[in-house]
Amino acid sequence: MVWDDVAAATPVGRDEPVELVGTNLRVKGTVSLGRFGRLTDLINASSGYVRIHNAQLLQRNGDPTNLILSELMIDQDEISYIAQQGAEHPEPGAAVGFIEPAFGDNIEARQAREFVMFTPGHTVTGKVHVFGQTDLAGFVDSTDPRFVPVTAVTTRSLADRRIVGHYDFILINRTQMIAAAEAGVRDDIAPQDLPELASPDGSEV
Repeated sequence: MVWDDVAAATPVGRDEPVELVGTNLRVKGTVSLGRFGRLTDLINASSGYVRIHNAQLLQRNGDPTNLILSELMIDQDEISYIAQQGAEHPEPGAAVGFIEPAFGDNIEARQAREFVMFTPGHTVTGKVHVFGQTDLAGFVDSTDPRFVPVTAVTTRSLADRRIVGHYDFILINRTQMIAAAEAGVRDDIAPQDLPELASPDGSEV
């Protein structure tokens, strides 16, 4: 089932600009939300291939190429994260997604906590809303939702550490998340403290 199949019986909603990043692919374009009020709901209600309109292939560093396709289907399994800059507020009544939720102070309330996550091609740091009692093992062992909303995000390519991205919001694919740590807690890890990776010969990668 592809995204457009989910909304096939309903009026087409607004188009959302997105950037899709995988280990060997980086593309920007738009996706129709259909009957959904936010990107998070759309992607987590569907599976299979993502239908991208006006898809432009990007170079590894994010620079645009001359290749533009009116429609491109991308396998969700190959997507590390889906990113947005300046995402619009959801429609009134829509579930909380991009906008940070306001919860009570009880221990079960969701809290915005800083995580460092690794995909095959990137490090990703940002805020994830989790329940207060959720520990690191509980976060990584969970399978729902498949694509996790993250705000105030910084990404860095593992192939070229000079390539850094900043996004207001991303959806990171759990099936591509190969390691994770919580920043600034037990080990007092801050995103800026992440060491540069080095190859066996000592050169930076």
